[in-house]
Amino acid sequence: MHDKNILITGGTDGMGKATAHQLAKLGANLLLIGRNQTKGEAAAAEIIQASGNSSVAYLQADLSLVHNLPPLAEQIRQRFDQLDGLIHCAGGVFPPRRTLTSESVELSFAVQYLARHVLTQTLLDRLCASPRPQVLCLAGGGAAHKPLDMDNLMGEKRYSIMGAVQISSVTNNLLTLDWIEHYPGITFYNYGPGFVRTGMIARSPLPIRLMLNTVGRLFSRTPDQAANDIVGLLTGDLPGGFYEVGLRKNELSLDQATRAAFRRHTESLITRLAA
Repeated sequence: MHDKNILITGGTDGMGKATAHQLAKLGANLLLIGRNQTKGEAAAAEIIQASGNSSVAYLQADLSLVHNLPPLAEQIRQRFDQLDGLIHCAGGVFPPRRTLTSESVELSFAVQYLARHVLTQTLLDRLCASPRPQVLCLAGGGAAHKPLDMDNLMGEKRYSIMGAVQISSVTNNLLTLDWIEHYPGITFYNYGPGFVRTGMIARSPLPIRLMLNTVGRLFSRTPDQAANDIVGLLTGDLPGGFYEVGLRKNELSLDQATRAAFRRHTESLITRLAA
């Protein structure tokens, strides 16, 4: 990874930050994206001090809003002529009640699906300028083999935290399959880390917090362990596709009709939000 340009959304905390630490030690030029300016600048400074790599920078952005993404992409272009790696780690546990952004998009859908779609599409020129571009999506629910209810993508009919995680996983599955099909020159990974002990646990609803802090500790992992897998995908010779804990590969396919319908829905939504 020496001298490769890597962008990490959600790179200021949890698995994104742990991944940034490892990549900085390998000599990568890192750009971290996060919402909290103070936290982001502190994370970049911490990584620089720990790694001895001064090529670590931070950009503030709220990824939940589509209209923020084109200006963010332009800032990224000004820093990088080519983008060798794009790691989508932004996400986490969202409020127990259904929450809409100022653009009227459900929060988890906005951050964990829509932002990934728009930011990757907007940065395709920089990715294609790299001789070996890679894009990795962190999927909280892994490669979920579940049907997609097109009428409940944003919790319109029913909402729960775990339901939102499942929807984000299935939509990321669809997105990864589309990317693999349409952009053969880019290697796309979808990685499910399992239960990971991050700072998000402290902000989870009480029942989930109790479960993760008790019996959940028997099968949960640390951010560093998840980062080991992420870095392993980026530095190894594994083909693109779907991976889980320990880099176990999953075979996943979803019917073309579902993918096409969801693609049309996404394109229509982005057009409306960008207007």
